[in-house]
Amino acid sequence: APPMRSTSSFRPRPEMNPIAPISPKRRPSMKALCQHTLLEFHGCDAEVLSRVRTIRERLLAAVTAANGTIVKPVFHEFSPWGVSGVVVIAESHVTIHTWPEHGYAAVDIFSCSRKLRHAVVRETLRRSLKAQSVTAQRLSRGLVPPGSIAQRRSGKAKAT
Repeated sequence: APPMRSTSSFRPRPEMNPIAPISPKRRPSMKALCQHTLLEFHGCDAEVLSRVRTIRERLLAAVTAANGTIVKPVFHEFSPWGVSGVVVIAESHVTIHTWPEHGYAAVDIFSCSRKLRHAVVRETLRRSLKAQSVTAQRLSRGLVPPGSIAQRRSGKAKAT
């Protein structure tokens, strides 16, 4: 049998490709469903970063201070060192991964609510991890175009 050929003329629209940049003309009409903040903590106290109990207490305190509603925390201590943890919150989740041998911690804050104050998580952890420096990157996630299913159901979509 001859090899099959694709006859599909499907071409994804730019808003369907998560890697393709969205043109500035389209961005204002798009709505972000959630915010994702990536934090990098450098020059942290290695003793703090190596203890699962300490990391758990400090991450839970940061989430609480930032108005997060804790659903379930899960933490794991690695051998010989390092801790990973996730705090599932009503607003979504906050994760941490530590590398005590490098004085480094990575934290992700993913939330679908404006109630969770990302800057409070960052500053609370900066102090409690004794970080010498922090870098942050904030991403808008779940960009939906006008006329999405939820907007059509609520009657808020513009007629075309």
